[in-house]
Amino acid sequence: MKKKGQLSWKSLLPIGLTTIFVFAFAQIYGLFSHGVYSAFMSYAFLLPLTLIFLPKFINLCTGNRLWNLSLENGDEAGEKKLFFTSLAFFLWKSGVAVLTVGSIYKGVLEIYGTSGTFEWIYLVVGILALVSGGIAALLAKKE
Repeated sequence: MKKKGQLSWKSLLPIGLTTIFVFAFAQIYGLFSHGVYSAFMSYAFLLPLTLIFLPKFINLCTGNRLWNLSLENGDEAGEKKLFFTSLAFFLWKSGVAVLTVGSIYKGVLEIYGTSGTFEWIYLVVGILALVSGGIAALLAKKE
């Protein structure tokens, strides 16, 4: 029986489609870039693939034993755990999204042949969100 909050195979679909979209976007953009390519653009799909899709896939293959932050009960401690779990997932996914968009942005600028002033902001905000998500996940495990 599936506990509330556990992953299902259907949960892989949105991030799988997102990864495919980022890959397709980079390939199509590359076709119209007149032979100029950027590693940031070409490999941007690896961020959602390695940081969200593969951990979820491994978790499902191992029977939700790894990285499982599901709720066991509905008491007050469970509500606190739910808060930290939701916060952890939100921050982690947001960090991956920021890093992916930042990688695409950097790739567009490289293909265009210029540089911008905001590339480092994507990196800093993305890493801060990932670290914060990791801390929230540790707090959720502790509860």
